[in-house]
Amino acid sequence: MLFSILIANYNNSRYLETALSSVLDQSYINWEVILVDDYSTDDFEKVVNTYKSESRIKVFQNEKNQGCGYTKRRCAELASGEISGFLDPDDALHPEAIETMIAAHISKPNCSLIHSTHYVCDDSLTVKRVAEYPRPLPDNTPYLSVSDGRVHHFATYKTSAYSNTIGISATNKKAVDQDLYYKLEEEGEIHFIDKPLYYYRIHTGGISTTGKEAEATLCHYKIIEEACSRRIEKLKSERSPDSAYWIRLYRTKYHKTKIFHSFKSKSYLNFAYNLALFPFVGGMDNIISYLKKLPVEGYSLIRKSFFHDYKIKVD
Repeated sequence: MLFSILIANYNNSRYLETALSSVLDQSYINWEVILVDDYSTDDFEKVVNTYKSESRIKVFQNEKNQGCGYTKRRCAELASGEISGFLDPDDALHPEAIETMIAAHISKPNCSLIHSTHYVCDDSLTVKRVAEYPRPLPDNTPYLSVSDGRVHHFATYKTSAYSNTIGISATNKKAVDQDLYYKLEEEGEIHFIDKPLYYYRIHTGGISTTGKEAEATLCHYKIIEEACSRRIEKLKSERSPDSAYWIRLYRTKYHKTKIFHSFKSKSYLNFAYNLALFPFVGGMDNIISYLKKLPVEGYSLIRKSFFHDYKIKVD
């Protein structure tokens, strides 16, 4: 079974050799690397030229800088493997990552997406801890309904499942992986492997250190809204016995996301409108739960809800 490692690169040549070396060191050897460069201005060609003799590493370049969504979509379209997974060019894989994922996909044919936990590392890729946020979903709970980042590296998917989706949005600049995960969830189950199979590097220039968390959060809100709308329309056409339940759940999630999206976008009239509408679209239970927490958590709850941007710390 062929595994496609997908690398979307832009100006990460100083780390790329480490990423590629981690693939070459895999215990499972039936793999290909689909490396798409997004018109880098650094030493990309100098680095990749050292791998010309390795036929499993296939290099492509965009004719101009297109952004993350476009480049990752192109990676996925160029893949030939039955299983695919993204490796960021500044990160690395555990030596048994591919072997573990292949075995998991074979044993779980109904899963479209299988992910693990990972090591959080410093700029030198020195391990600081095992990430605490990747974890399994509660029973009968769609990832879209929690959308809390628990699906993370190393995330792999069946290429046949991806081909049934509309694909990664080429226009998204941020939260591209989350867009992929929600779409894959619509084609099968999600399974979690509680073993770190990936080395996640925190460094200057990464999203968690450049102050771009707020921009990524806004993109994520938009992606959630689109996913909710997509699922609601599909449920309406299917008319299954439990469609009404799921439509209500996704409609509530949609409007809840609109509240936070409009607030963080500083569109305060839309914020007031969405907040006033929320109790009438299934949000009353959410409001009651929030009000119960407020006396206990106080301002920290408000800050977490409206002002906090998710950030991964090294220590």
